[in-house]
Amino acid sequence: MPLTAHCYDGQSSRMRTARLDCTDGFLQLAFEDGRLQQWPLEAVRIRPRLGNTPRVLQLPDGGRVEVADSPEMERWFPDGGSRIEGWADWLERRRGAILGSALLVLAATVLFLRHGMPWLAREAAERMPAAVERHVSEQVVVLLARLHFDPSKVPAARRTALVQRFRQLVRGEPRSEQMRIVFVDAEGIGANAFALPDGRIFVTDQMLELGGSDDEVLAVLAHEAGHHVHRHGMRRALEQSSVFVVAGLLFGDASGSSLAVSIPATLLGSGFSRGHEREADAYAFDLLRRHGQSPRTFAAMMRRLSAQVPEALEKGPMGYLSTHPPSPERIGAAEQAAMNAEAGAASP
Repeated sequence: MPLTAHCYDGQSSRMRTARLDCTDGFLQLAFEDGRLQQWPLEAVRIRPRLGNTPRVLQLPDGGRVEVADSPEMERWFPDGGSRIEGWADWLERRRGAILGSALLVLAATVLFLRHGMPWLAREAAERMPAAVERHVSEQVVVLLARLHFDPSKVPAARRTALVQRFRQLVRGEPRSEQMRIVFVDAEGIGANAFALPDGRIFVTDQMLELGGSDDEVLAVLAHEAGHHVHRHGMRRALEQSSVFVVAGLLFGDASGSSLAVSIPATLLGSGFSRGHEREADAYAFDLLRRHGQSPRTFAAMMRRLSAQVPEALEKGPMGYLSTHPPSPERIGAAEQAAMNAEAGAASP
């Protein structure tokens, strides 16, 4: 049975109406002016079906024919599509399959963000060049300067003693050659300590004032060293910035500029995951134990920080509590690590 078709010659956008038929292995077009064209069926390529849209026939001379899908198309072109195309067409015609596919894509996306992205971030952070870590850290420092950091007012003798003790503590540890302490007076953010990807560990005067002893401050520095050893800052930034990367790819910016802009801001404002905190805590407990210092100093500092909750909330999102929440679980873990160390030391 002839079909009504719309024809394009491939030379212009002009459309002509014709009657489409198939006779003796030839595809025929009969135009309104009486002109007749035909081509061998094997020379005509039929494009895959796409939902309920018209079927498109690609002609040997560069033209094309659009015709409503019909059983004739299947009879004329029995091998007009692959199994994959047929399966896709089957899915497109069934609402249940469409809904199932959407749910499957959603589930796959959630699984990727929860498990795949952290794995990719860890692998990428492990291979991140030092020059990139320095550049990102410099950008963070520029942002921090807007918070009106002032030079530390803590006596130089105390700062020097802390630096010396910290160097002894991390000597021989992974990436220890990059670690260095930066003391600042930052009344606006209160008691705080944080490690940048290039190894700089910032400590505020307010943190030193809060500590009951330098042992407690050193325990916090050991925790920050753990973040640096495990590259938590860069890993977290990559995880949190993934949405910018996806948006860049979707909207045509695959140059990485969106990632370069988002990482410094993410490092400044995003807290660590519970997994990162536990990993840094465990590193600090082990490091302190190996150097004869009890993890109880870390628990003591966490209790002091917990007592500062109302004040920290008033200071805004940059306080130590927002990025290193001192939960009872973490305090209990420090106490348990101390008891284990004492039990090990007491055993013959």
